[in-house]
Amino acid sequence: MNITAKTIKEDLARCKAAYLKNEDLKALATLASALKGFVSVKLPGTDRSEVESLFREAFSNVSKIARVLKYVPKGIPYLKGEEAKLFQYMAAVYKKVQQDIETESLEEMRQRKLKIDQLVIKGMKLLEDGNLLEAQRSFREAVTLHVDEEGLFPMLAMKLMDKGHHKASLEYLRGAIETSPDNARAYDLLVTAITKLKETEPGLKLLNDVRKKTGESPLWLAASAQIKGQAGKWPEAKADAEKALAAKPGLDMAAKALAKAKKALGAG
Repeated sequence: MNITAKTIKEDLARCKAAYLKNEDLKALATLASALKGFVSVKLPGTDRSEVESLFREAFSNVSKIARVLKYVPKGIPYLKGEEAKLFQYMAAVYKKVQQDIETESLEEMRQRKLKIDQLVIKGMKLLEDGNLLEAQRSFREAVTLHVDEEGLFPMLAMKLMDKGHHKASLEYLRGAIETSPDNARAYDLLVTAITKLKETEPGLKLLNDVRKKTGESPLWLAASAQIKGQAGKWPEAKADAEKALAAKPGLDMAAKALAKAKKALGAG
């Protein structure tokens, strides 16, 4: 990259914008980049004076950042002619601030996971007490906090199914399939819930809804075949099962659905 007065000014403009947005690392990184560029070229007098003025503003701004003040309580003054040393110093401060942010992020993750655990435990106790409404509130709040806890959805569905709340389990089975469309267990649980519920329409609606996000995977087709079979839609069940097996030969759920469909259609 060709370093010019323009590129240095652009770095300093980004530094100011990042400072105003509380983007601490970006503010420090762009200031360091501007310093590095400045020491690598010799600017004419007018440009040099303008850039030095912008440096004073930038150093004044980053010296107000709490994470910087933690390590440099009096801030970092701009010292004209010492830009090379300031670059090294700024790089060191950047690394310390970066470590702080990463540590904070780890602690935030721990707190989030702890909160999920607490909400699930609370919900389970409420479920044991027969209070489905309040249990659902706790479970739903736990779900809003999930990031990579993919096992949360099927676990909550199972807790509800164990207490006979098969219809209530469907919202978590939807989440389970949407977040992990290749998880066979989620589809097995869905078929089980619909079987216990003895209503096929909610299951077919759920599958049609998630198809918009996941597409028609072999597992999706197999579950669809199973539920359509329960609904007595045997030609459709047969077609879905055959399509699933064509994509994934030996898929047990699809094979069972196909066998039932052929038997029902043969009997008809």
